Amino acid sequence: MTDSRNPTDSRAVGPSGVNRPTWFFDSNAAPRRCLGLPEGLRLVQYRNGCERVYYQNEISHTFSLYLDGGHRTQRTDQQSRRGGPGLFCLMPKGAYSAWDIGPTQEFMHLYFDDDYLKRLALKTFDLDPRRVELPELNFDADPAIEALGRYGLLGWDWQSGDNSLAVEQGVQTLLVNLLKHLQLDKPEPASLTGGLAPQVRERVIDYIQANYQRPIRLAELAAIAGLSEYHFCRMFRVSLAQTPQQYLTRVRIERAKQQLEQAAAIGQKPSLAQLALDCGFSNQSHLGRQFKSHIGTTPGQYLRSRR
Repeated sequence: MTDSRNPTDSRAVGPSGVNRPTWFFDSNAAPRRCLGLPEGLRLVQYRNGCERVYYQNEISHTFSLYLDGGHRTQRTDQQSRRGGPGLFCLMPKGAYSAWDIGPTQEFMHLYFDDDYLKRLALKTFDLDPRRVELPELNFDADPAIEALGRYGLLGWDWQSGDNSLAVEQGVQTLLVNLLKHLQLDKPEPASLTGGLAPQVRERVIDYIQANYQRPIRLAELAAIAGLSEYHFCRMFRVSLAQTPQQYLTRVRIERAKQQLEQAAAIGQKPSLAQLALDCGFSNQSHLGRQFKSHIGTTPGQYLRSRR
């Protein structure tokens, strides 16, 4: 298990000066439990109190939900209201904030990657990833988000591997509701620059969806877009918040999940070796590694969980 006190594995550098607050990950914040999930997601439940800290995470965005206490906690680097149970903060990657922590409080941090959020926005709302820019939030309130945090995430036993899929789904649902809270589910009509044109993007996606069972060469996709391979890769990533290979792998994983769910529904036990080949993987081992990396469980375990 990685160190729950420092999920970024990267020390942030705060503003220079005398008597500056303690960096959060070196502070007295005590992790009560933690859970690592696929695609860089991480949950940590903390307790701290009566100290001055600064927060800066150079790797991930941070969603912070106050669970108990926090009534005398506030930011000191700018004007803000005080905290309290059910309120939440959003600290984008790299953002600096300083805090005066009141008496003992409990809170949960959800660490998530920028590309993960942009892919989720694209998948859920068909929202261009370039529109997803997170603001800082200080002690906002949203009953749906609070309920999802308390019951959709904290209500599960994090140590049980049987709950990992449910917790991951809870994380996705919470982040979708966060996008709605920020009104990022309603695209603005302003024009965007860079990336693939919408029609080109759809042609490329349709081609990948139709040919995922076999090796797809980068030159094929670049030719569809009418671009050099170098420029196609750059523009694809801007438009879909992932590389062409990452997108292809996710398509294959989704197809494998669908086939496993269909088999479970009728009580069949499919050949995982054949499933791997049908979904474009080189062999069963390749499928297993990629499936566990993306879903957090093996194909066999996923099949059993669907019965």
